[in-house]
Amino acid sequence: MHFPSGNRSKIVGLLLSIAVTIVGLSCETVVSRNGWSDDWGPLVPHRTFPGDCGLCHVPERWDVLRADFSFDHEKQTGHPLVGAHAAAACLRCHNDRGPVSAYVARGCGGCHPDPHKGTLGLDCLRCHEESQNTWRPGGLVADHARTRFPLVGVHAATPCESCHPRAPVGDFRGAPVDCDLCHRADLARATNPDHVASGLTRECQRCHTPTDWSRATFSHASFPLTGGHNGLACRRCHTSGSFGPVASDCYACHRADYERQADHVASGFSHDCRDCHNTITFSDAAIDHSAFPLTGGHSGITCRQCHTSGTYGPIPTDCFSCHRADYERAPNHLSFGFPRDCTQCHNTNTFTGATFSHSAFPLRGPHDVTCTTCHPGASAALFTCIVCHAHAQSSMDSHHRGVSGYSYDSNACYRCHPNGTH
Repeated sequence: MHFPSGNRSKIVGLLLSIAVTIVGLSCETVVSRNGWSDDWGPLVPHRTFPGDCGLCHVPERWDVLRADFSFDHEKQTGHPLVGAHAAAACLRCHNDRGPVSAYVARGCGGCHPDPHKGTLGLDCLRCHEESQNTWRPGGLVADHARTRFPLVGVHAATPCESCHPRAPVGDFRGAPVDCDLCHRADLARATNPDHVASGLTRECQRCHTPTDWSRATFSHASFPLTGGHNGLACRRCHTSGSFGPVASDCYACHRADYERQADHVASGFSHDCRDCHNTITFSDAAIDHSAFPLTGGHSGITCRQCHTSGTYGPIPTDCFSCHRADYERAPNHLSFGFPRDCTQCHNTNTFTGATFSHSAFPLRGPHDVTCTTCHPGASAALFTCIVCHAHAQSSMDSHHRGVSGYSYDSNACYRCHPNGTH
């Protein structure tokens, strides 16, 4: 083909311009508002277009559109272009395939084929973004809350097709609500612990939350995980790798700890560690010493101070068995023949400050003196009033004739002299 040399450069430039335009318009994402894509079909006729070609075309050439084309769509038509519609090519809606009013009357479906085939109604904005920027559904979390499976945690960001494989064609029926039906692959991969071997294949919500698969929490109600048991790895007790029932008695897990304590074995201590220990620490064991309450000075002493043999079986609980040396060192205890039941005079707080029941001869008034005042020879002989107050019999009789129950060897004087005074 031959062209006049004067027009050759113009024609070459025109062809390059057309080529660039065709290449640029072949992809929908780069088509300008004033452009047209071959993917949309042949360029439509202009029978219904305005007669003023200058609205769209440059004056010099019909095949070049104006770059500064501007049209106030809301003012001129009463229909604002929102979101992605504001950047859409004009010819997508304004062409000779039918009046625009007919498409607008049909709503979104007038221009956009319904992939749901009418199953979800004609109100596309009910699910799709109201800003009309993208087709991505929005507001579904609230809608889903009215179903039997509210979208919580990561489920709220999961694509609909993950649970509703026929979602693109509008079929949302029959989606499973049981965790294991959707998460079979996760269940098969769960080997720590081995869910399948342990029978943990249903009701994932017993341990997991929709927020995170890790940090699972298991209700260990049959054996509360308190103290040192809390925070242990499951395999510390479930050593077989299976998480079925295991022995819950202390000795089953702590046999080695028990046998390392020589006194436990020798004394035949109970295998139920809870009799003395708690779950926080093995030290500071608390033994049920109710047979011999550890009060006063007995509280806080070491076990071996009484259990000198190294075993912790029964030992005598009478005071004299442990405190014989204290008894024999105490003044007058042996000579007076004091009872060996120390509790008659002493308490468990201290040996000093003993209290003796002097009921045979009440110590009243001037009689409240030290023991040796009346017992100078360290004798425990029983005294009567007449022993210390040895008045002449005649003198006594002159004052006490006719006194009922009067006797020289009794303590009857307290009847008339209750305070021990004349």
